Amino acid sequence: MKSNIIIVLFLAFTNVSFAQTYYGLQKLGNISQNVYFSENAKERAIKISTDVAKAEIYFQKQFDVKPNYTLLVLSPTDWKKYAHPQAIYGIPHYLPDGRLVVASENNDFWKRNAPPVYKLPKELAEKMKATYTDKNGEINLTNAFDLLAIHELGHAFQSAAKMLSQRNWLNELLCNVLLHTYLADNDPKQLPYITVFTKTAVSSFPTQQLKFTKLEDFEANYNEIAKNFPDNYGWYQCRFHVTAGDIYDAGGASSMKQIWSILLSQKQKLNDDELSKLLNTDAALQKAITNWNQ
Repeated sequence: MKSNIIIVLFLAFTNVSFAQTYYGLQKLGNISQNVYFSENAKERAIKISTDVAKAEIYFQKQFDVKPNYTLLVLSPTDWKKYAHPQAIYGIPHYLPDGRLVVASENNDFWKRNAPPVYKLPKELAEKMKATYTDKNGEINLTNAFDLLAIHELGHAFQSAAKMLSQRNWLNELLCNVLLHTYLADNDPKQLPYITVFTKTAVSSFPTQQLKFTKLEDFEANYNEIAKNFPDNYGWYQCRFHVTAGDIYDAGGASSMKQIWSILLSQKQKLNDDELSKLLNTDAALQKAITNWNQ
């Protein structure tokens, strides 16, 4: 399997100024969301914004908070204008000014991150082909990456709730829990689009190529991993979603609400011992974290 599996789900950059107008983009009408899209991307904008809108309604009911965001569905040309300048085309990301950015078309980034099925065990290869084969007979991860817009919506909810960031890995894991729980409870037909890829990536990635594997490594070396070891960062992101699935399987939507509640209740940064005690409050989360290094 190629070592360049990269899924960057949240780009938190500071001291960057962004424009608030979207010249050259079209606005999707007759909806309550702010959705802008590139030329010839209206159908994609409708598809992605529909999923995001349904997830937003679900999360609002669960958390009693309303995020403020603008969904941008961008072509490669418009990406250079309105996405973060350090994000290559195809990387979904949420920005501090409320922009939720996704790509409008299949791209090299998605293609090179598809595990080559001929190198996979037969069972995994068959699952990948059954889940992601497009009309041209090729493995296409568009549906998987489209769903990551819901993960990014999770970051918008964290921001709107003014949730204090305890750890980077917790931010990412929580948003994967939100995504997985929403799909499992409301749109199970789409759940395989995200679970098959992430499970395949985790089980097939050559771990000897990973410099970092522990949760504490991710936290201590976050910037270094994201900048210098993108394949390693991608492995972490896939692990986060597999872990989110384990949490859901153990506790269902109750775990999502419990984890959200305990993190939202903390108004000060906790040390490692304090955080460990806090997270032990949810049995499913505690078990998933304990099993991380096993």
